[in-house]
Amino acid sequence: MRRLTSDAFAEAAAGRLRPVIGEVFPLERAGEAHAAVEERRLVGKVMLEA
Repeated sequence: MRRLTSDAFAEAAAGRLRPVIGEVFPLERAGEAHAAVEERRLVGKVMLEA
């Protein structure tokens, strides 16, 4: 597990590993974003933007 974690961090640092952004919500819709995560309606990461 440590080797895999180390490899993943190295790939991310080199710019070869990027997260999948499922959806970006404005900060005022944080409740809706939280519900989407809880209900597993999205694939990837959920971002809040100010």
